[in-house]
Order: sequence, then C-alpha cells, then structure tokens
Amino acid sequence: MKVKELVLLLLLSLAMLHLAVGGKTGATLTFPPWSHNLGIQKITQFHLDIYSGYRAKFNDPQGIFCTKLACNDDPSTRKDDDELTVFGLNSGNHTLIYNKGLTAMGFAGNNSGPGMEFKHPRDVAGDREGNLFIADTGNDRLVHLRYAGGDLVFVKEIKYFAQDSLLSPRGVHVSGNRIFVADSGNDRVVVFDYDGVLLEILAPRWKGMKLRGPISITAAGETDDWFYYDMYYIAVVDSLGKRLWKISTEKDQVTLFDASASDNIGRFNHLDIDYYANLYVTDTERNLIHKFDRHLNYIIAIGDDKQKAIDLDQPRGISISRRFGQVFVAERSGAQYFWIGTDIVDLALDSLEVDVEEESCRLEIRGLFTEHSLVDMYLEDSRGVKRLSIVENYLLPGGKFRKLVILPCPAAKAFAKCKFRLVAVAKPTYSSEEYFRMERKTTFIEPGLKTAYSSSI
Repeated sequence: MKVKELVLLLLLSLAMLHLAVGGKTGATLTFPPWSHNLGIQKITQFHLDIYSGYRAKFNDPQGIFCTKLACNDDPSTRKDDDELTVFGLNSGNHTLIYNKGLTAMGFAGNNSGPGMEFKHPRDVAGDREGNLFIADTGNDRLVHLRYAGGDLVFVKEIKYFAQDSLLSPRGVHVSGNRIFVADSGNDRVVVFDYDGVLLEILAPRWKGMKLRGPISITAAGETDDWFYYDMYYIAVVDSLGKRLWKISTEKDQVTLFDASASDNIGRFNHLDIDYYANLYVTDTERNLIHKFDRHLNYIIAIGDDKQKAIDLDQPRGISISRRFGQVFVAERSGAQYFWIGTDIVDLALDSLEVDVEEESCRLEIRGLFTEHSLVDMYLEDSRGVKRLSIVENYLLPGGKFRKLVILPCPAAKAFAKCKFRLVAVAKPTYSSEEYFRMERKTTFIEPGLKTAYSSSI
C-alpha cells in the first residue's frame, strides 16, 4: 500500500475512533470489529471530502448497491471475498459515487460520458459481472452501465418497449438476469432481460386494491446465490410509502402490509432481502429500518431502542450482501455499514412447575429472536449456577416463539425449593457469528408443584 493511502486510512481511522470504542454495540444490526474496517463504520462529508479531493458533496443520497465484482476477485484466495464495491446515488447532484478499492472513488453522471446525463436518479442495482442499472427517474428511463477497469461505461438506455414507455421509474432490482423496475408513473412493475426485451408486466391486486405509484422494489429468485429458503418473491413499496406488497414468483400469491395501520411506521422507502429471505425496509420519516420475516410478519424496528445503539439519520437506500450479511445504508448526508447480528426481545418464563413423582418439570417460555440464531437456553438458579439445559446450539428462526417444554428433572424435590430464571444466549449463524453474542435473562420465579400437566400450548 502506498504511503498516501496509509495516511488517508490513518486519518479516517482516527476520525471514527469515537464510534468504534464508544461502547455502542448493535443487536439486530451490529458494528463490525475494528480489525475489519479500522473503525470506519459511518461515512460522512468529512470522508467524502478526503476521498474526492473536495469535489463532491452529499445531496439527497438515495439508492445504494453493493457487490463482490468478479473482476476484483482473486480466485486463489478467500481473504478478499468480503471486499465489496459499493455504488450510491447522489440524486440531488444527478451523480453516482462508487469506491475503487479502499482509498479511491469513482463518479458517473453530470455528462461524464455518453448517456451519463442523469436527472434525479433514485435507485441502482446490478450483478457481480459489472452490469449496473440505474432508475433515472427524471429522464423516464433505465440506464445500463458496465464496470470496466475501475470506470463505468454506458451500454444502453431503456425507455420505449413494445409500443409502451417507462414513466418516472423509481426502483430497480436485478435477480436471475432479470431486471425488475418499479414503473411509478404507470402503476406497475416491468420486467426486462439484459437486452431490454420486455418479459413481464405486473400489476397486482389485493382485496380490491391495486398497485399505485410503486417507489421501490427488490426480489429474490431461484438462481440467486446465497439464499437459504426455496422461496422466491418480489417486494414492492407503493402508495407514497404507506404500503408494502409481497408477490410470490411461483404461486402468484399476493400479501399486503398497510403501514398506515401502524403507529411505529412513518413512510417506507428503499428495501432489500437477506440470506434468510427476511425483508429490511428503511423509514426516512421515523429514522428506522423495519424488519419483516419471509411471510411478511413484522419482526422489529431497528433504531428504536432506548439506548440508541443504532442511530439512523433519515435512512434511504439499503443493500445487503447475502453471503456474509454486510449491510450498507444511505442516509441524509452519508452512509453507514453494519453486519447482521441478532437480538432477543421480550424473553419470558411464564411458568415453571415441578412434578416430584415423575421427576420432571414443565416450562412455558416465549420471546422473539430478530434473526435466525444458534441458541442455548437453560435455567439458572439464584447463585448463578446452570441447573437445567433446555436447548444447546439449536438453530431457531427469527420471529416470535411460544413453547411448552417438559424435561426430565432429577432430584425434583430439591429442585422445587430453588428460584430460577431463564437464560437465553444467541449467536447469528453468519456474518458476525464469532464476533457477536447476545444474552438475555428473565426475572427469578419459584417453581410450582404439579402432578398432572395440562394440554400443550
């Protein structure tokens, strides 16, 4: 590495030192360790000034996309597999910003080349082969660029097709060599191949309601890499950010989540899907990221905790690298970088009953895991001694759980005279598995005595 590059990294590391050692640790989203990113967890105008030579200013950042480009991958080693290229739209300046390695930046737009005259572009997507697609909203078109030798070159634009045209396209996503476009002005989703040939037009309906002004889109297809479930779908935000659609790609099933029915949701914005098919949706109005499971069940609002472990400033675009769980979030005047972690919420031991004759005990437990997790659960006595194991290193999916557990309990008579609490320890299954560990404990309760158990929950 050159001396100039080392100096830049040192300056950036010192500037971000307070974020890395300030005692803030994420949960559902967590900060990477210092050794991974030298403390550079949040990119601000200060960093953009240094990287760009004071040539660029953040002005209405919007869509963001990350990938491991094949041309930057050394197949002889795995050490560089987590080094990503990140493309972000600076919509107010009509430009696209991206990193060239660790210390250099590239720019496209503002007549930087043929076809590069963007006008309020709102979203960007692509693939690891270097194909990049921009929803150039103000120009009513989709722009195809290609990454080559550190630069972006214009390939083509898509405006007109099959005697029809795009109108204010605001969202774009690539999955399985198919380009999904939220064609906002036409109240529909349009699907193209890489040559710009129309493949499909989607205008879903649900209980008399139809798609209106879609603003963001994401998808997970069967040919995508790093996808856990055999379950593929498209998700779309519409109706001025007040509704979230899930459209099955196989059974043509549609599910709708109405944000206006929730006091915790302001307006949905951009969205993306992770390895376990969970859906993350930014909320610029409430400074949150909302997480849903693959069935569109609401899991948690990230950034809504009292400790403000995750502090978001008008989050906009979001992009998830599914292999390692890296998450990039564009904000009002910068961007943040996270790993997917896990958290345990509302853990409770509702009842504990001991059957002395059968030497067994009955527990009713409940809570919520915010991510698929490897879980240990056990009962701990008032002296802090682990007395009864419930599960060890057991994979549990994200979401709410409620369970009746009946376990053998040797020395039940003595056991019934102690106080116990439930302890749950969770680790994410990828990304930060070795780095991050979450532990929660309930309050102590005294066991009750029972000889006949009631029916299961």
